[in-house]
Amino acid sequence: MENLVLELNHVEKSFMSKNVLTIENLKVYENEKIGIVGGNGEGKSTLLNLIAKKMKPDIGNIHRLIEFEYYEQIKENINPDYTKIDPEHLSRLDVPSHEVAHLSGGEKTRLRLAEYFSTYNLGLLMDEPTTHLDIEGIQFLIDELKYYYGTLLVVSHNRYFLDEIVDIIWEVDNGKITVYPGNYSIYQELKQQELIEQQNAYEKFIKEKSRLEQAAKEKQARAEKLSNVSEKQKNRFVKPDRLSSSKQKDTVQKAAHRSAKAIEKRVEQLETVGKVETDHLIQFPEPENLEMHNDFPIMGQKISIQKGKKYLFDEANFQLPIGKRIAIVGPNGSGKSTLLNHIITNSEGITLSNKIVFSVYKQMAYQLTEDKTILEFLKQDSHMKEPIIRSILNNLGFEQVEIVKKIVSDLSGGEATRLAIAKLFTDPSNVLILDEPTNFIDVQTIEALEVLMKSYRGTILFTSHDKYFVENVADQIWRIESRKLKLIEY
Repeated sequence: MENLVLELNHVEKSFMSKNVLTIENLKVYENEKIGIVGGNGEGKSTLLNLIAKKMKPDIGNIHRLIEFEYYEQIKENINPDYTKIDPEHLSRLDVPSHEVAHLSGGEKTRLRLAEYFSTYNLGLLMDEPTTHLDIEGIQFLIDELKYYYGTLLVVSHNRYFLDEIVDIIWEVDNGKITVYPGNYSIYQELKQQELIEQQNAYEKFIKEKSRLEQAAKEKQARAEKLSNVSEKQKNRFVKPDRLSSSKQKDTVQKAAHRSAKAIEKRVEQLETVGKVETDHLIQFPEPENLEMHNDFPIMGQKISIQKGKKYLFDEANFQLPIGKRIAIVGPNGSGKSTLLNHIITNSEGITLSNKIVFSVYKQMAYQLTEDKTILEFLKQDSHMKEPIIRSILNNLGFEQVEIVKKIVSDLSGGEATRLAIAKLFTDPSNVLILDEPTNFIDVQTIEALEVLMKSYRGTILFTSHDKYFVENVADQIWRIESRKLKLIEY
């Protein structure tokens, strides 16, 4: 067995009287590569901060036998020492040579990774390292970690990355950590098996509960029948030779009552098994006035776009078909977001159906300041009936009680992001635009978003560097190459 490098014993951590993590015992061994998954706000980053000594547990002990280098998700001040960064990393990651202050978010991420991997460490902690990275950047990260000889703990929502790198999954849920062997796909299979077992247990529970309730009902009915017979006998003259028979009936009646009560008690003592909740395709209604008949509602002819001194597109042509889910892919800085904006604003060279109504996804957590409940917020602009809105919110992980009670301005960042996604689908539209929707959302929300996108009846244009997301959702993939837009086969 490999050497122990990290152990957490009886660790607890709380914030504002809320228990975030409760860990009985967790062990990490030399050369293990562990992927940490779970919903937003479940405590994944807190776990890394505890291991990295950025914070202390309320109780318990964290025993580190090696030092861990920490790659934080957000780092405000970047002051790299270029003399200590491997030039090959800078080249492979295509990091520009200009000042850090002038770098984009993706370029800063690539610079940080080049610095991070320029020195060897026995232990690595990484918090969402794929954020802002394009496909090429993610591949660099995978290549480095595949051949890394050491111990890795990484928080990530990128399923392709987790499948390629990790051999153990830690699932953080309600402050508890469950360990699963294997990569993310194996974890999904194991979770699916758990759901099947839970569903079987639920069906068995319902069947047994129904059987016992029916038995109790029959016993109670028999007791009532005997009670009615006894009552009649009390109201008539009872001969001496029939007295013992009456007493026997009273005894049988009481026994039937006791039997019924015993069965009811067994029903109460049954261990309750919850029903398995699954995401279902939603039947989105399409308002008649938004129905389009153009085979290609979005077309571009000789699109040329220049940003500063850089040409992003040079006489690009495309026709985007109705009713398809269309992914636009390409490296950071290739012009994906610029092209989407060019389409939305109906700029030069774009031809749009005159019936197009766009619904655009934005990270709008900072804008959600309204004094309305979640349900009221969505209903105010929507053409959909309330049951459909509730179904969308349910798929995105909102409880039915909280959607009618929780005020929008009180939502956390993760909740506000999920509400922004819900609003995208509930506002009247026939074309959805999503620019990198998988950034900053957890795996569960990504998978719920996939279900919603597959249910939507209109046309969808989206960008993403998430390989699994694109492959799971897209009907067509268009790649930006040599300042053109090309339909690729896959």
